[in-house]
Amino acid sequence: MRLEGKVAIVTGAGGAGVGGLGVVYARALASEGAAVVVSDIDGEAAVRTAESIASTGAQAIGVCCDVTSDEDINAMVKTADDAFGGVDILVNNAGLARGKWSEALILSADEWMEILAVNTVAPIMCAKACAESMRSRGGGVVVNQSSNGALIDAGAYTVSKLALNGVTKVLADEFSSDNIRVNGIAPGVMTAKLPEEQVQRLLARQTVRRPGHPEDLVGLLLYLCSEESSFMNGQTVVIDGGMARITK
Repeated sequence: MRLEGKVAIVTGAGGAGVGGLGVVYARALASEGAAVVVSDIDGEAAVRTAESIASTGAQAIGVCCDVTSDEDINAMVKTADDAFGGVDILVNNAGLARGKWSEALILSADEWMEILAVNTVAPIMCAKACAESMRSRGGGVVVNQSSNGALIDAGAYTVSKLALNGVTKVLADEFSSDNIRVNGIAPGVMTAKLPEEQVQRLLARQTVRRPGHPEDLVGLLLYLCSEESSFMNGQTVVIDGGMARITK
């Protein structure tokens, strides 16, 4: 129970994301003793996830939050404060991926602004909104969901996640006096829901010849959220089966 007494917010945890990563994160944090605020733009999905976690005896509550809305973000943090007394951990998991976001020149200016708003700017705004609560509790942890897409060609998604890696470094520096650490996780492609032909192409680029699963990231997540990583800050760790060694 490494996180007993801690309060965590996980964005994009309603279950619709790639491989249900946010759900896996929320459950893992709860299993280590944290009270979890499950946040998603689909409020009903967030509540369902929270209820499933609470059914295990853990503490969890679901909230609707569009991470591009300052009003929604502030309401999410207030829910954590009111329900559990504050925020210790923020996992910025919400994001846009795949499909048109793997392109660049076909996107309109509005579409570029959309992916940057969700994948790059929203983590800053969420961290900023949580900072006061974290300070009042002696510090905190922010984990940004990056991607190995930041290291290989993946269109607008690459741009947004490479920028997020920079955000992780900047926030780690700016929050350092508040004892708030900021690190990132950069997974490879979670192959669930992909056509088998595409799965095989991806596996051929890895040195670990098996599909990646959200559970592969849990060990690092818990490490980053616990005191075990107290000397680690401003880093983004790649877990992708060895794919990112190939740049093309």
